Amino acid sequence: MATIADLRQKVSETQPKPAEAVTRELLAEGFDPIEILEEGVMSGLNDVGNRFAAKKAIVLDLVRAGVTAKTCIPLIEEALPRGETPKNKKKVVLGTLLSQHNIGKNLVGTLLSIGGFEVVDMGEKNAPWDFYETAEKSGADMIAVSVVFAPALEKFSELLGLLEETDVRTKYPVIVGGGVTTQKWATEQGADGWGAQAKDGVDLARSILGIGS
Repeated sequence: MATIADLRQKVSETQPKPAEAVTRELLAEGFDPIEILEEGVMSGLNDVGNRFAAKKAIVLDLVRAGVTAKTCIPLIEEALPRGETPKNKKKVVLGTLLSQHNIGKNLVGTLLSIGGFEVVDMGEKNAPWDFYETAEKSGADMIAVSVVFAPALEKFSELLGLLEETDVRTKYPVIVGGGVTTQKWATEQGADGWGAQAKDGVDLARSILGIGS
């Protein structure tokens, strides 16, 4: 019988086909898709990221880990319950700041959509101005930012400053998450919320926008 720890290991070892097989087995056994996602896939990705930070892995390992995760995620998304939460008419602008990495951001977007939110996905490699402009054009209720590498930390501060300068800071609550962020850092920056995991984005959006779960 497969375990979530097995999946984490396969993702950590960047083995796409074995990881996909374990994901299928876990879903067939009735494991919670969110648990498979967070404790299996995302934890495995974090393992690779930690090795890279410790200079025990190379960029190619990060790429392979992303490829491995992408073999599992569509299976998990298909297993997520849909249609149980009515649309709440709230719109969230979502994007990755500077970086091209999108796995975590995509997961947050999927969970927000399932949770009843309209998601305006900006994609990757966004600058602070892009978030402001998209929020204004789309009539957003919230901005969600993925920060996955150190240079983007400073740009997040620039984003909040830009929203202040344009007198829309109170109009757009801003939530943030990503591998290089922490609760302490987010609080110091003045973010309205921080999520350690993809599923936290839905809870934050509901809480901040006053939507019942």
